[in-house]
Amino acid sequence: MKAKIRKLEGGSYLKGELPLGCKNCRKGAELFFLVSGKCSENCYYCSLDAAKRGKNIILANERPITSFTGVMLEVSNMNALGAAITGGDPLLCVDKTVNYITNMKKEFGEKFHIHLYTSGRFADEDNLSKLYKAGLDEIRFHPQNKEQEKNIEKALNFDWLVGSEIPVIPNRKKEIVSFLEYLNSLEGIKFCNMNELEATDANLEQLEAQGFKFISDDSSAIFGSEKLAIQILKESDLNYSLHYCSSLTKDAIQFRNRLKRTAEIVRKPYEEIRDGMLVKAIITLPSYMISEEIVDILIDEYEVNSDLLAIKENNEIETAWYIADVLKSVLFERFEAEDITIIYQYPTYGRIVIGQTSLKELSK
Repeated sequence: MKAKIRKLEGGSYLKGELPLGCKNCRKGAELFFLVSGKCSENCYYCSLDAAKRGKNIILANERPITSFTGVMLEVSNMNALGAAITGGDPLLCVDKTVNYITNMKKEFGEKFHIHLYTSGRFADEDNLSKLYKAGLDEIRFHPQNKEQEKNIEKALNFDWLVGSEIPVIPNRKKEIVSFLEYLNSLEGIKFCNMNELEATDANLEQLEAQGFKFISDDSSAIFGSEKLAIQILKESDLNYSLHYCSSLTKDAIQFRNRLKRTAEIVRKPYEEIRDGMLVKAIITLPSYMISEEIVDILIDEYEVNSDLLAIKENNEIETAWYIADVLKSVLFERFEAEDITIIYQYPTYGRIVIGQTSLKELSK
């Protein structure tokens, strides 16, 4: 009897049980750790952007890493329950990868769940043994040929979770089904994730050259990918869990939950959390005004809590958006503010600004 297909929040579908790495990811509790941008494969659908591809860089949630201190900071900022080690191919720099896994387990404990993605090209017994001894909990293969598929069998000799993660390419049903059946022939495979194919700035040109199209003007998902994944789910009868992960899940569930989780920890007292973003006001003063004096007046005369004010560089004051909105007339007329900008930004490294509104422009 075939396992029942369950629909998950975000438009994903599942037969069986999600691996722990996926459960943590859906909670937004997984540190994304790019240990290198280098890879020996040449997948035309690779979504890794040009700034990272082929580069000898290390990123923890987009934070450039030069020492383990940066990893500790990012794990703390989001109260991470685990880490997803990716690339490139982490096995191209296996000793560096092993060192970070070892340090993560030592610093965050054995329950800190770590999974790793690899093509399998360099997954020989020696490298697999190093990863296992370091404490890796879960390894996910995306093989490009039969030789790399055989390395999956070597991974099954160790006591960890072994699975696969592949894109659902619309015109490759035969190849996908054949691979799933190969996995089914192996004793100990626990799962396979089928990811919806989607376009990014990094792979758009290559996908268009292959004749693929978007499902709509406002989506990056490729037409036919989801349909094929659901068809395979319905037709399959496998000994392991099969999961279709939609592009919407990655954005609306995984990424958004990670933002919300991080925002709760890193927000300043005057920053409001709104759908995972941080909202605040920036008051820009003319150079002849002294920001320290303005802050004192706001506290003494207008009874603004001192925790809701922060002096920044370039003669700017940060505060809660609603305080700036209520006092905008005072700020513009008495203190001659050049502008008051409501800022919407991600709570991640670099505080990327998603949107902003000028109260000066709105008042015209």
